[in-house]
Amino acid sequence: MSISNIRKAFVTEVKTTLDNLGFTGKIKWENRDFDPSGSPEWAGFKFVAAEPFVITLGQGGDDRLTGFVQIDLNVAQDSGDGAMDVWVDAFRQQFPAGKPLTYGDSSALVLNTGVNSGTMFDNWFRKSITITYRADLPRALI
Repeated sequence: MSISNIRKAFVTEVKTTLDNLGFTGKIKWENRDFDPSGSPEWAGFKFVAAEPFVITLGQGGDDRLTGFVQIDLNVAQDSGDGAMDVWVDAFRQQFPAGKPLTYGDSSALVLNTGVNSGTMFDNWFRKSITITYRADLPRALI
């Protein structure tokens, strides 16, 4: 199990959700070039992992990883936020508390999905969806 696979599990599921909402090609992935001009809406993705902590001792024990995924939904300034309600509902349905996400031999558990009240950012109105998670990572046997 790896942090990289946990990230890939979220990337896969978030991309599918955004594609189903019409965001294909309008997603800013971490450390990738992206220009939102010319689009009435776009989304951003961020994966944040805290430093893992020990939950069982010894060789072959487990470490717990916690963190969050943030999806920034953006619409043109002064265009309203009606579409965002649909998008937020779709994410809350797709990422309910208790849902496992798996990629390869790694699995994470969704703990919560919430959204902020919205703000202006570089002439875009933005609401951020935050999905908190945890994953137990077995330590390698030496």
